[in-house]
Amino acid sequence: MSNFIRYVHAEMIKSKHSPLLFIHLIFPLIGAFVFAGYFRISGWTPEENVSVFFQAVAILFPFLVGIVVGLVIQIENQAGHFQQMLSSLHRNTIYISKIAYLLLLAAISVIICFGVFHALYPVMPLAIYIKALEYLLLSILPIYLLSLLLGLMFGKSVTMGLGIVGSLISALMLTGLGDNVWQFIPWAWGVRFMDYCMIEYINPDMIVYISASFKTGLMLLVGFAILLTVFSLVWFHYWEGAKENE
Repeated sequence: MSNFIRYVHAEMIKSKHSPLLFIHLIFPLIGAFVFAGYFRISGWTPEENVSVFFQAVAILFPFLVGIVVGLVIQIENQAGHFQQMLSSLHRNTIYISKIAYLLLLAAISVIICFGVFHALYPVMPLAIYIKALEYLLLSILPIYLLSLLLGLMFGKSVTMGLGIVGSLISALMLTGLGDNVWQFIPWAWGVRFMDYCMIEYINPDMIVYISASFKTGLMLLVGFAILLTVFSLVWFHYWEGAKENE
């Protein structure tokens, strides 16, 4: 545990002079102000507004994950071509601490975004934002795992490209095309969980009709995250590094 805390602290120090903190603080503030300001003059119902807000955050997150993980790869490369990660005797702890730090930043970012939006547009109870926060953080865990793995394998360009594609897929999965397949697509979990969160609050009688698909998606998410974590740790244990030429 002491090594884990030490490595998380090291991640904080490395990111101190990078755009990481700026992205996680400024972007959610801008988003919350823009959406809250627009919804005050829109003709939609409060429920529709909050639903659109949740969906927009879930759609944008894969893109932000791509940028953030790309920056992390760049920081590690500039710090000595990944030698700080490769030379440690606690490789798995380093990898887990990096994912934990990214999730911590994501949690702070979402808390700021949801908190400011709720303060500016207080039309729904705080409890629904807390539940949406839990679902969203759970849904982006496998995206972080996959992005970091591919970033270390192939470089930051692949990670950033994956983020763009992931956001497009997330938006597409809100349409009828995603009704029968969203449970099997990692980038669909976030937006669909946001929908479930709103339906649970607005129309709880419908939960009985969609709970089966929600549970299937949740089980697939957890299973995929576990398998991806195990694979990533095994792969990283034998990884010999790569030169980032970008």
